[in-house]
Amino acid sequence: MSAMNADRRIAVVTGASKGIGRAIALALAQRHYDIAILDPLESGREVAAQVIGLGRRALHLALDVSCELAVKEAAQTVADHLGTCRLLVNNAGIFPRANAIDMPFSLWQRVLDVNLGGAFLCSQAFASGMLQAGSGVIINIASGRGIQGAARGGAHYAASKGGLIALTRSLAQEWAPHIRVNTIVPGVTHTDQPLEATTVDELYARGKRIPLGRIGQPEDVANGVCLLASEDAAYITGQSLCVNGGAVML
Repeated sequence: MSAMNADRRIAVVTGASKGIGRAIALALAQRHYDIAILDPLESGREVAAQVIGLGRRALHLALDVSCELAVKEAAQTVADHLGTCRLLVNNAGIFPRANAIDMPFSLWQRVLDVNLGGAFLCSQAFASGMLQAGSGVIINIASGRGIQGAARGGAHYAASKGGLIALTRSLAQEWAPHIRVNTIVPGVTHTDQPLEATTVDELYARGKRIPLGRIGQPEDVANGVCLLASEDAAYITGQSLCVNGGAVML
């Protein structure tokens, strides 16, 4: 890697083709990060183009984060084309709703493989370069369901996000003092995911029950990521930052 690349701020964001991931990628680009987008959707290329439009370098790699070989190859590609990743945001996740009583185990396993296994594989793949460089930050995007559980239709999702919080605390201890690892725990946020089970009006009506009086926007979560990625958070690791307007207070 050249001396010029060694000085660059390079971030990898998974699941960045839309919603929260897209907002994170663009917010980091605005803060002078070059961005690698790991997302199987072709719309990831559009986000990469937006990053380039902000004057940063960008790379879109279409892959499934639950595939170990693909993740390892992606880590090498990022290193070759952008340089050493110093910030990894594990945002990729799926939530195919199904009740626990008749959920196929294959569906349970798929959700755990992507939401939790993918975060582990990406953390493992990119932490190597961070440790060699002597510093790095990993931020995992969990969910309030990982703390509260899911009333119906989301036992697999809640388990994966709860596991992600536990994984964060474990990696924060194992890779300290060189890598800081934290979790963002979003609350109700205007993305495609909750709209699969409700209407826009119903979603925004839920904001009236939140102390700050509104539901979240993807940019709210992105701002939380930028905070934890910054030097202002240099003494924060192993923590869960709830970005939820006060809906859940820990």
